[in-house]
Parts: sequence; C-alpha cells; structure tokens
Amino acid sequence: MKVDTKKYFAALFIFCATVIAIGIHDYRQDNHLLFDTITKSLLIFMGALPFMLLYRNILSRKVADLSQKMDRQNERLYETTHLLEEKVEEKTKELIDEGFQDPLTHLANRHRLIFNMDRYAYHTLIIIHLQNFKELNHFFGTNIGDSLLRQFGLWLERMNYNAYRLGHHEFALLHEKNYDQEELTTFCNTFLHQLSSHVFAAGLENVSLHVRMGIHMGDELSLAHADTALQSAIEMSKSFVLYDEDEENVELQCHHNIQTALNIREAFHSGRIICYYQPIISTITGKIEKYETLARLIDTDATIIPPHDFLDVAQKTRLYPQITQEIVRQTCEVFKDREETFTIHLSHLDIIDHATIHSIEEMIVSTNTAERIIFELSEEDIYEHYIPIMLFMQHIKRLGVKIAVDNFGSSYSNFDKIMHLEIDYLKIDGALINKIIHSPRHTQIIQTIVSFADAIGAKAIAESVETAEILEKITTIGVPFAQGYHIGKPGPLGFDAK
Repeated sequence: MKVDTKKYFAALFIFCATVIAIGIHDYRQDNHLLFDTITKSLLIFMGALPFMLLYRNILSRKVADLSQKMDRQNERLYETTHLLEEKVEEKTKELIDEGFQDPLTHLANRHRLIFNMDRYAYHTLIIIHLQNFKELNHFFGTNIGDSLLRQFGLWLERMNYNAYRLGHHEFALLHEKNYDQEELTTFCNTFLHQLSSHVFAAGLENVSLHVRMGIHMGDELSLAHADTALQSAIEMSKSFVLYDEDEENVELQCHHNIQTALNIREAFHSGRIICYYQPIISTITGKIEKYETLARLIDTDATIIPPHDFLDVAQKTRLYPQITQEIVRQTCEVFKDREETFTIHLSHLDIIDHATIHSIEEMIVSTNTAERIIFELSEEDIYEHYIPIMLFMQHIKRLGVKIAVDNFGSSYSNFDKIMHLEIDYLKIDGALINKIIHSPRHTQIIQTIVSFADAIGAKAIAESVETAEILEKITTIGVPFAQGYHIGKPGPLGFDAK
C-alpha cells in the first residue's frame, strides 16, 4: 500500500490557491498590504511545510506497516488455503479408496469392479468361489478364516491378476483380453495348477484352497451372467463353467428344475419316494453279503425315476434333509431283521446338517443296525469337504458304523487324504472296471487300488460289473466284492432283476 502523492500535492495546491486568493482580496482593499500578505503567506507556508512533510512520512510508515501486515496475512491465507486444498484432496482420495477397497484383503471391492467394467474395455470376467472355505473357517475359527482370505488375496496380487474381492469367500478377475475357448481353458487350467501348487497357512497347519469359477466373456460383461455360470459350476461339480448365452436353454432348464422340485415335494408327501437295493456279492463265495440302497421316485404314471434325475434338484430344496432321513428310516426298518450289511450314500450336505445326523443316529440305534450299516461318501466330497467329513467319521464310527469311499478312482484319487481316514471299503469306479478286459493299464490301476485298500485295512468293491468276463477278471486279480447288472439290478428286496 502506498501514499497517494497526487492527493497530497492537490491539497498543497489548494492551500497555495487559498493564500493567493487572500492576497488578491487584501490587494483590492489596500495596495500596500499585498507585500505583507505575501510575506505572511510564505511564512505560514514555510512554517507548515515541515509538519506537512513529517505527517507525510508518518503516514507513509503507517501505510508501509499496514501493507507488510496485509502481505503477511495474504501469505498465511495462501498457505492455509493450499494446506486445506491438500487435506481435502487427501481426504477425498481416502474416502474414495475406502469406498472402493475391501478392508480385509485390501483388494479392490465389488464397487470398484462395477466402476471399472462401466468405464474401461474389459472382455473377460471370472468369479472365483472358495469351495472349501466354509469348512476351514468352521474348523479353524474366524481368525484363521480371515487370515486365509488375506493370504488368497495376496497370492492373487503376487500372481499379477487384476483381482477383486466381491464379499465373504468370493473373488473376481477382470481381463482385457477376449479369449477364445481354447485360450480360456488353458488359462483356467494354469490358474488351477498354480493354486494347487500353493499351500496356505492355517495356524500351524498347511491347507489347500479349492475353487469353482464362473466366467462371462464379451463386450458387455455382466456380474449376473458370471454368477449364473458359477452356480452351474457348483451344481455340476466342475472347476469352471462359461456362461451360456442361449437364454432359451437357461429358461427351459429353470422351468424344468421348478417342475421337478414340485414333483419331488408331491412324491415325498404322498409316500412315492422309495428304496431299491442292488446286491453286492463276495467274489470268493459268490454269495450276496451286502446291498446298496438306491433312492427311487415313483411318478404319478407309475414311472420309476432314478436318483440322478431328481436328487440333484432335491439338494437345492429344503426338502432334501427329510428325503435323506426317510431313506435311512426305510432302509433300517427293512434290514433290522436281516443278516446282510447294507450301504447308504450320504452327501456333504447331509453331513453338515446336524438335524439329519441326529436323526440318523437315533434311527440306527433304535433299529440296532449300526454294526451292519455302511455309509458311502463320494471321493470328490471327501476331497472338497475333508474336515467336516473327517469329524463326521470320527463321531459316527464310535457307534460301530463302517465307511466306504464311492467312485474311487473317478477323479482325484487323493491317496494321502484317504490314508489318514478310517476307511472300511473302497468302491472302485465303474469307468475303470469297464476297461479292465481290454486295457492292461487299467488292470494295473485296479491292482494298485486293491493293494492300497489292503494296506489301509479296507476292502475293495468293484462297481458296474456288467459281464461274466469282467467278474472273472476282477476275481483273478483279487477284488473281494462286486456289484453290477451282471450280479443283479436294483429293485425291491427279493426281486431278482438279472
């Protein structure tokens, strides 16, 4: 801020003009007074001038001081404004990050995934479901469960995947590349191989994580479509499934599922879900020693519907536990007065349902059939739900119940896991048995399974024995038990369906 010099000199000019005006006035009154007037005016002006200069200097200093203060205040205001802008920007970024970031794994979350899909060109979306996480979380506790989720998220980052956490035990990957079928299969198999080669720490234990994947590809990616594919992968027990764009087929399948569920409910409440029994013979004596229980649904037109046509749908309904309990009840009632042993298949859904297990225990105790009952568990269920199945086996075998592994050799054949369980029977998958006549390699595999069964104190049972030639072959290589259409078809007890 500066003194206004123009105004200062204007005031001085007005002062001089005033003095001159007074002199002219006095001159008109008396010519002799002009000199005196001029002299007085000059004396007044010379006397006032130092004070005027002093005032100007004082005013200039005050103005300079005020100017410096204003400059300092402006600088402080600028610094404060700049600091506030930085803080606002930092907080805004922090809030955006919190809204777009999963707090547990620090991966981007579902909101970021949707944001990115809307704004950038991605062509492949993969939803990953940790298949065995619930069992691990239940067995080790939520702290270990959270640790496993963090470890999995970190593993995805280290593998340089564009990864997101959708919630709980589901993750997602986004890819810019538009894969063809062969490339997609290669990618998924590589992913699965990398995951199976990595172990995760669950406290002092090392565990593996198993996944199902649903995939949607195209220019307009959809979480709903990828999730539909994921549900198909879970239902069909496949590692990954690509979304089928044929909506008509999807709608037809949905309609079929709804109709089947209604038929199952009507059949159950009207007593049309019954048990058939397939004989299992000793290859040494040729006598029937066991029976496998198989569920059947009798349709309204008296058509007999096999389990694979309705049990998969039944497992998606609330009625499924009651169906299992009814099958166990019927079978125990039939065999309580017989001498043969009998098998009943249980799924992992039965094992994790406390009401079902409690009902089964009551039934086998009340019918005194515990020593003759064999519960069959699929190899795949054991592989994917190892911990709850292990706990179930430890509990149920105290009653004298025996355990069989169904379809052994069909997929994983994880000898290490089986070896650490108290298994009584290994049922060799029919796909292996059917090739035994023409394939020396399959013969060697079956011999290996028989030897493995002997080593763990179990007995092998050959499934799908369709011909006398197959029966003779398995007898020769030492398979102690056999079942299949050559031995007898499923039917009510006493019905010979050879």
